[in-house]
Amino acid sequence: MRLIPIHNDIVSSSWGMPGGISRALGWPETTDAQAELWLGAHPSAPARPIEANDFEALDEWEKQSGTTLPYLLKVLTAAHPLSLQAHPNPAQAAAGFAREEAAGIARTAFDRSYKDPYAKPELIVALNDGFQALCGFRPIAQTAAVLTQLAEIAPEPEPVRAFRELLTTEGLRNTVAFTLSRTADVQTLVAALVAADQVDGTIAPVIGIVQRAFPHDDGIALALLLNHLTLREGESLWLPAGNVHAYLHGSGIELMGPSDNVLRGGLTPKHIDEAELMNTLVFDEVADPRLQPIELADGVRTYRPASVPSGEGVPFELWEVTAQATLTLPSASIFVVTDGDFTLTLPGSEPPLAAGSEHHLARGSAHFLTDGAVATISGGGRMWVATAR
Repeated sequence: MRLIPIHNDIVSSSWGMPGGISRALGWPETTDAQAELWLGAHPSAPARPIEANDFEALDEWEKQSGTTLPYLLKVLTAAHPLSLQAHPNPAQAAAGFAREEAAGIARTAFDRSYKDPYAKPELIVALNDGFQALCGFRPIAQTAAVLTQLAEIAPEPEPVRAFRELLTTEGLRNTVAFTLSRTADVQTLVAALVAADQVDGTIAPVIGIVQRAFPHDDGIALALLLNHLTLREGESLWLPAGNVHAYLHGSGIELMGPSDNVLRGGLTPKHIDEAELMNTLVFDEVADPRLQPIELADGVRTYRPASVPSGEGVPFELWEVTAQATLTLPSASIFVVTDGDFTLTLPGSEPPLAAGSEHHLARGSAHFLTDGAVATISGGGRMWVATAR
């Protein structure tokens, strides 16, 4: 058993927050647009030991050990909306990957939807107040009420009324199919929604948020069907397979299946596979997609997808540690500290880490524990631990 300091390159993106990852982890300030820090074994960007080791990256450790990490931990900071997207379930991911492999589509191709054969259920916890996201289809009655208000102030109300009629009479599936149809009628609707928002931006603030980032994008119509949430620090969203979502702004800790499969539905210059997205989406109304944490002990709580029906069988969870505690870790785990300093004591380690030795986990550091263990934690602040169930 070893505790290994790890690091990785920051992923940049047009939606990334200038200096966001650095601020979240207490690193030196920068103005670079920083989107994600990947801490896991996904071959697209596996984390690496800081010092020389018998493996160069965590994907190589997986091969050497015969162990697969069932999760990928990320730090994410967004200044602008990400694409509307959903992720496949295990069967869909395996079938889609095999189909595209057989078709000879390069894994880096623009029109490639399945980069690997794995599902990507995910959760995100807000690091600060004000994290905004779209997540899941809100109850139809709520959206219908919003559309009624927008129609009352829209300079051209008929497209909005027709959209409301479609939603209330034919349901979510047909309404979403319309928003993805790329027809002139969708653009007419979007223009009417944007015009109504310019009259009163308080009825559906998401219209203005998305319009500023993606002017007159068809995805504005789809976004209006979703729950628009603003999280407080420590609140979490659960995004199971088939859930349509988009992060809009803020900093968070993400834990997900070790996959990069994304099916997009708008708000992006990237490939949109409308048919595959429609096959993937789950058209359930979701009143509140928040995932409530479970208190494990004083100073320790877990965000556990398996605690809700849609997360049954999900093999990972995210622990938040804020104070002295004893952790019984069931598997290889990854630690990242976003506030404060901690000391971790293990019952035994391979050289050069002596049995019972203390290991300092400072703010901004990340560590990989190669096996399950009982770890004693002292110190305080905020440390995140990704582990299997």
